[in-house]
Amino acid sequence: MKKLLLVAISLILFNGTNYSQSNKAYCAQEITWLGLDYSVAYFTDEKAFPDPNTLKNKLFFEWNEFVFTEQKKFDIGRTFNKTYVIYSTSYINSRNKNTDVSSHIGNFGYYQRHFNNDSIQEIISSYSLPDNISGVGLVFIVESLNKPEREAVYWITFFDIKTKEVLLTERFIGKPFGGGTRNYWANSFYSALIKAEREMRFIF
Repeated sequence: MKKLLLVAISLILFNGTNYSQSNKAYCAQEITWLGLDYSVAYFTDEKAFPDPNTLKNKLFFEWNEFVFTEQKKFDIGRTFNKTYVIYSTSYINSRNKNTDVSSHIGNFGYYQRHFNNDSIQEIISSYSLPDNISGVGLVFIVESLNKPEREAVYWITFFDIKTKEVLLTERFIGKPFGGGTRNYWANSFYSALIKAEREMRFIF
């Protein structure tokens, strides 16, 4: 009986801590958008992604630019019901450009999940962010772009910039569409935004 009581108390304390962490993300009216982190993403298949250099030297940057060039469509503030959004994408752009993309292109299985909550925390902990930003950060960590299954997987992640503690992370699947590689996968980002607005906003 005592063991059951201790387990119950532990679960209450654990859930309370999780709620407190996620509540920081929900309640923050000002956030900093860091961008789309492709540095750890997997790309399926080789025919769909034949040129790693084009990905890291061109497409990663262009996909991150859509929040500027098409602000009404890729509206971070509206999606997450935030009053103020500070845009600071230089670190993620640099991180994307310095990644070894070629080792992450292949014929990976559809049901293969590359990340979990712990690995997302490890990724955030590895960030070396500028000293002039603080508060709550938001980044989309890209797990995979899968051409055969026509889907992209994004981990929508809120975190404390100073402590690098993950406050909230959720896995979303975006559906790509449209013509050309750039627009096709950019629309998977848009699809993930629409899902996030529908499924997460009511808590905010």
